[in-house]
Formats: sequence, C-alpha cells, structure tokens
Amino acid sequence: MPQPKSPEEKRTSATKEWAKYSGLAFQLFGACLAGVLIGRWLDAKMHLERPLWAVFLTILFMIASLVSLYRQLK
Repeated sequence: MPQPKSPEEKRTSATKEWAKYSGLAFQLFGACLAGVLIGRWLDAKMHLERPLWAVFLTILFMIASLVSLYRQLK
C-alpha cells in the first residue's frame, strides 16, 4: 500500500512540474526569438525589402520547437 505524501513532498512535486512546463514555454519562446533574430540578420545581409528570411525561419523554428515539445510531453 503506497504511503500518503507529506505536504513537503507534494510541494516539491508541484515545484518540479511547474519548472518543467515553464521550461518548455521558454524553449518555445527562445526558438521563435532565434528565428526572428537570425532571419532579420539574413534579410539585412541580403538587402531584402521584405522580411522573407525572418518569417520563414520563425515559422521553421516554431514548428521544430513544437515537435520537440510534443516529443517531450509524450
């Protein structure tokens, strides 16, 4: 028969879960930010009027991050 968890164990478990899921949110945000910054840098290097690389890389990095997020939660 499993032992009931103490309040300290429950708090530690909740903190670990919170840290895990907030880390995933920061991972998604970081990937989007990296796509924007790298894309803007490429657009400036190529003297493009429209932010083609910024849009493309942001979408690509976001999809890659969502796939990674899905695999981690699975």
